[in-house]
Amino acid sequence: MSVLLEARNIQYSVSGHTSSVFGSRRKTVLQDVSLHVAEQETLGIVGSSGSGKSTLSRILTGLAQPENGEILFQGKDLRDAAGQVRKDIRPKIQMIFQDPQGALDPRQTVRQIVKEPLHQMALSNEEKERRVLEVLADVALPQDGAERYPRMFSGGQRQRIAIARALVTRPSVIIADEAVSALDVSTQAVVLNLLLDLQERHGLSYIFVSHDLAVIRHISHRVAVLDEGRIVETGPTLSVLDHPQQSTTRDLIAASL
Repeated sequence: MSVLLEARNIQYSVSGHTSSVFGSRRKTVLQDVSLHVAEQETLGIVGSSGSGKSTLSRILTGLAQPENGEILFQGKDLRDAAGQVRKDIRPKIQMIFQDPQGALDPRQTVRQIVKEPLHQMALSNEEKERRVLEVLADVALPQDGAERYPRMFSGGQRQRIAIARALVTRPSVIIADEAVSALDVSTQAVVLNLLLDLQERHGLSYIFVSHDLAVIRHISHRVAVLDEGRIVETGPTLSVLDHPQQSTTRDLIAASL
């Protein structure tokens, strides 16, 4: 399988404590992070709170820009010379956020929410409407629900709306940042199986960020372990989780038991 999305030597820091003596200090969030996901593959990213998982997700999607390093999609730089995400690449990388209730505009109907990413694409209104109905069917939401509002749906259904919005641009890669952590266990299983089904039907690649190792074991082909902004271990999921080589990985496994 060929590499689809790749991060090379990513460095990212934020402003930290400011003092009259030392001035503003920078806190390193990610340091020399390199990883990749291949076509139709799922890469899991795990780590404790504060390890840099969500920041890395935003950088991979183009929502944040690293200080150093590069993000490549099919070998092309994610950003153009002006530092903007390339228009031809933007639809190919989509994101699903942790909290579907917070990620969905309560003032918009499902149709408006799902259709929104298409506004930047040169499509007829008929094609946009067709895609909206297509993806609603893909995630097993009723088409008559298109005119309803997010508050009228359950938590699991709201996450299906978020998945539909990510699917509507026909992406190659979906980055899921704790996408099932807000759901109860039974609903988690339904959404995870839906994601696996969508991957098979549409040839999707996933980068799946989670603190839940059971979720990572269920959905990921490979896993990368983040610790204080560095990748300390990576490899096939079962190999890493069943035979961890690093203390950070062993600690995560012990905490999950």
